[in-house]
Amino acid sequence: MAKGKEFDEGMDAGVALTLADIALQIEQPERADALISHAIKLAKDSGDNDQLAWALLTKARITNDGNVLTEAEEWVASSEDEWLRSAYNNQCGIHALEAGDIPAAKASFAQSLALKEMLEDKVGQANTLYNLGEISREEGNVEQAKEFHARCVDLLEELGDRKGMVNGLAILGHLEATEDNVDGAVIHYEAALEIAESEEDFEGTVVSRWGLAEMARAMGDQDLELQHLSQVMAGFMQLGRPTPEPIKNRLNELADTIHGGS
Repeated sequence: MAKGKEFDEGMDAGVALTLADIALQIEQPERADALISHAIKLAKDSGDNDQLAWALLTKARITNDGNVLTEAEEWVASSEDEWLRSAYNNQCGIHALEAGDIPAAKASFAQSLALKEMLEDKVGQANTLYNLGEISREEGNVEQAKEFHARCVDLLEELGDRKGMVNGLAILGHLEATEDNVDGAVIHYEAALEIAESEEDFEGTVVSRWGLAEMARAMGDQDLELQHLSQVMAGFMQLGRPTPEPIKNRLNELADTIHGGS
């Protein structure tokens, strides 16, 4: 398939879409686009409107083309496939979010979430809750952001997505910190750190320890702050990676303060 110029005539639209996703994973966007166009043609020729809508949604997901979403709307509206409706609303939310239309994004994600809950699509629910949480965070609605992200973390725990949990817990820690709730922030950062270390998630460990260092700083505990930042720097050194400037600068400040500049 990757080397050939023509497609198997026996291929249906569903197979073409599956292969399009595989082509994207192996970084062959031109082949993916050709497969999607092939799927659209097959669906139109066969009169399978649901398959046509899925093909158009796949194209919209790859190209972020609002015109393709508009084209798909008619077929989605006439479909009884709730999975299709959910995917359509989710893609509309993503498109609106990237276009800066926050009200439209919120409305689309909310509709998608309701369908995902009905379908018991936990992966989809977690992704949508994350998006809604980030929108709330951007809007400065901290309490609503905490609610969405906490629900997301609960679902990720059910799914066994421990690295996803690290990110979610770190976000909750940051949200608590923005409200000066140091104790609440520490609880979430420590939970994130515990999982990150058990999963050997270096990035998650760095984020968690940086958060804990910031909380130690807020509490005036310079020794604890130094401990967390030193461990972060040691991790970067072990991997042969340069330590980020903010961490080095803060370590230098702490060393000057603790040792009196000597």
